[in-house]
Amino acid sequence: MPDQPLHGRAWKASDRTGGPLDDLLDALRQQHPDLAVERLGKTHRADDDNVYFLGLGHVANIVQVDTGPDGQPPFVIEAEDRVDASSPAEALAAIQTRLKPLC
Repeated sequence: MPDQPLHGRAWKASDRTGGPLDDLLDALRQQHPDLAVERLGKTHRADDDNVYFLGLGHVANIVQVDTGPDGQPPFVIEAEDRVDASSPAEALAAIQTRLKPLC
């Protein structure tokens, strides 16, 4: 997944879903000031835009996070593997584990 082109638009710290994903991303940004978040762009009305690509520094798309509507659980974390998480704490731990080898 690393070093792939971007798939949507940059998701800044000021961008909010209104759900628990916001707190999860805030926690990750505190740990990784160079965290880059991109939200999948919708190209068709039926598309799911609840997909986020996380990278560190110049390495894009290390982890993909799929959420329910408005940043709600369940969370699907994908990197070299796939983790289904039912809570934000579970999702945060899974993402941290997958970002850690690059630190």
